[in-house]
Amino acid sequence: MSAERVSVLFWLTVGLISIYGSIHLGLGTLREPGSGFLSFLAGCFICLMAMIVFFRSLLSGERFHVKISTLWEGLRWHRSITIALLTLGYILALERIGFLLSGFLLLFVVLKGVENLSWRKALLIPFSTLGVSYLLFHFILKATLPKGIFGF
Repeated sequence: MSAERVSVLFWLTVGLISIYGSIHLGLGTLREPGSGFLSFLAGCFICLMAMIVFFRSLLSGERFHVKISTLWEGLRWHRSITIALLTLGYILALERIGFLLSGFLLLFVVLKGVENLSWRKALLIPFSTLGVSYLLFHFILKATLPKGIFGF
């Protein structure tokens, strides 16, 4: 089976699950949308895109299809797995040590450890990114961010 057809089945399933769950949440009306309205539209969009890819694969013929086994050749998973584990650690640490410290640690380790940037860039990017994010969410949008052990 071609990779396109497998991906179509996957995304069609995701879209149908989203539609099913959205209907159970309640769609509401156009004037007063329910909690499932947006996820219903997203599920419809996903299904539509999957069907477009499916029909395009039927029209293009088998000679342009890529086999699933060739998609996995030569991949190096260590970076993806490392970033996934670091993100999981960030999620677990966010409430305990706060938004600023956990965000800084995540960005710094990714930039210095995984991407191997210079010390200057690995420090400057997290400071500036988190500074702008903190100003935006805390002062402008008045969002409550996890304070953590240091209280800020």
